[in-house]
Amino acid sequence: MVGTDGSGGATRAVAWAAEAARLRELPLHVVCVLHRRPAGPPLVAESLLTRAGAVARINGGGRPVETRIAVGSPTHVLARLAADAELLVVGHHGGGRALPTLGGTAARLTGLSPGALAVVRAAPGRPVPDRDRPVLVAVDGRPGSAALVRHAAELAARRDADLHVAHVWRESPSDVVSRLGRRERAPHREEAERALEEIAASVEADHPRLRVRWTVERGYPAWSVLELSDAAQLVVVGRHRGRSVGALATVLLQASSCPVLLPPRSLTTASGRPVTASALDAVPL
Repeated sequence: MVGTDGSGGATRAVAWAAEAARLRELPLHVVCVLHRRPAGPPLVAESLLTRAGAVARINGGGRPVETRIAVGSPTHVLARLAADAELLVVGHHGGGRALPTLGGTAARLTGLSPGALAVVRAAPGRPVPDRDRPVLVAVDGRPGSAALVRHAAELAARRDADLHVAHVWRESPSDVVSRLGRRERAPHREEAERALEEIAASVEADHPRLRVRWTVERGYPAWSVLELSDAAQLVVVGRHRGRSVGALATVLLQASSCPVLLPPRSLTTASGRPVTASALDAVPL
């Protein structure tokens, strides 16, 4: 399902969602949400849905496209209608404004929608969809990291793209000086590399033809991953418990050069026994 208001950002979201539906071999629902019911026929909404439907059919390879008009709060209406959808897609900012900041509807959906959510962003001059770059997934050592990588691997395999897995840990300057003074190696790196080897074995077993690149480095996670997103077609990042998406996802949603996909909340924040490599869960950030 994709929401549209006729803006340029929404049109890019429709194009991206149509290709995603084609890759999943699923129908696409395009929704225009009006704040209030018009007094007469909703001619403007019908016109923009006609254009959105044309964009969807061009990018969806002839997959079925359903359009509809709904009335209410865009955030709540889209979240409710997408309850049974495999993926909800929105543009990063509506209203025709080409601003880097995240729009209100997209921002609220990151906390309200429990299902998979894609916020479509694009740097100037970048095509949407963009299939010539890898899928990037950022893991931070929290429970669910292995599940997140497997989810990204499925997306990359479906898109016939490479997969880039990035783990960035923080270490203060004083800790670096102290560690070097004791002639110690970087324990975080070694623990992360061992944990990622476990995940790599699982991914390779499921997708033997998938080309995977692994990046493990010290830095500021949000900015390091943001820089890596410049070379990606899609960046996948997990969410925290509750309605917070965390600092990493927040920065990517605000400034990424490519679409950002938040998987279903249950995938990376499920309670009980973690579905991730135990060693990676213990990596300090």
